[in-house]
Amino acid sequence: MSTGLPPIGSEIPRSLLARGATLEIGGAAVRVDLRGGIEQRVDVDPDAPHDSVTLHPVGFQVTGELPDGRTVTLTQADAGSGSAGALRISQHLPLKYELLDVVPVTLTLSGPDGADVVASAVRPLVLVTKDVTQFPTRGDLSSLEAPVAFAAADASTTVVARLVTFPVQSGGV
Repeated sequence: MSTGLPPIGSEIPRSLLARGATLEIGGAAVRVDLRGGIEQRVDVDPDAPHDSVTLHPVGFQVTGELPDGRTVTLTQADAGSGSAGALRISQHLPLKYELLDVVPVTLTLSGPDGADVVASAVRPLVLVTKDVTQFPTRGDLSSLEAPVAFAAADASTTVVARLVTFPVQSGGV
């Protein structure tokens, strides 16, 4: 019986679209549509080699325009960080998977005045997708496991923004 898991060593891109993501900036909540993509390298999951693969992010970026005209961009922070998600078989008949995307990210706010604000996520962005029937996904909806706080580069304890919700469709969007 085929597991449908992607081949080890392959790099798989997926488009991403998050409509109505909630971002808190300076204590105010704003809604923003973010569009972009993720690319992941497939590797062996040593803990469950027959039912799971690890997914190492090798590229991630989403961008959107805030209501005040500024642009917000989330970008993968460090490709060599060792962060990895997973694709796991959650049910054999019919075949279903659980997808976990784990990406260390930075947030950049760009305004018309040219002064960019760059902040790093305190913890990686973690997306959970349940009941996936194929990989790469085709419009499956993922949810943020927990809000992501972003600290200023010059003051690692000062939170400048938080990604509160990130309802993202992946693949085929």
